[in-house]
Amino acid sequence: MIEIGRLVVKIAGRDAGKKAIIVDILDDKYVLLDGETRRRKVNILHLEPLNQVLKIEKNASHEEVAKALEELGIKTRATKPKLKTEKPRKKRKTPEQLRVQKEEKRRLRDLFKFKKKEEKAEEKKEATLEEKTGLVEEEKEEVKEVEETKTEEKAETKEIPEKETKPKEKKSAVKKATPKKKE
Repeated sequence: MIEIGRLVVKIAGRDAGKKAIIVDILDDKYVLLDGETRRRKVNILHLEPLNQVLKIEKNASHEEVAKALEELGIKTRATKPKLKTEKPRKKRKTPEQLRVQKEEKRRLRDLFKFKKKEEKAEEKKEATLEEKTGLVEEEKEEVKEVEETKTEEKAETKEIPEKETKPKEKKSAVKKATPKKKE
């Protein structure tokens, strides 16, 4: 049942349900397929053979298989060979270019370090949300007014003779007698 030119349907894998032709028998378990599927080695347990047999040679090219399938009205998978492109070679930098590059890195590094220091200093200054919103300024003004009134009061108290105040009595520590245990 498995022979070259046999039309089969692939029942497993990503090409499942697609028709192909057996192009070559590799051994008792594997065959080479081509058609709607990718041209590849396939396990015969993953194939469902159909009744049709086409006349093609062993190891036929993709074009020959495509012509044979077009007679049956089956479109084949179009394979496009990849174009070989060379990778662009990197040009080596001259010592002068390397020096310039290092200088730029140093300059940028110093700029970013300086900016980070400024940001940290600003963060320390603006520690609370009140300061950020401006509420602290009002409080500062109130504190200044209170301080001014205190300084005025101190100045007034210096002018008035000090009242005689009684010295505070020291409280003596009274020891409580602890009851002795009877033995």
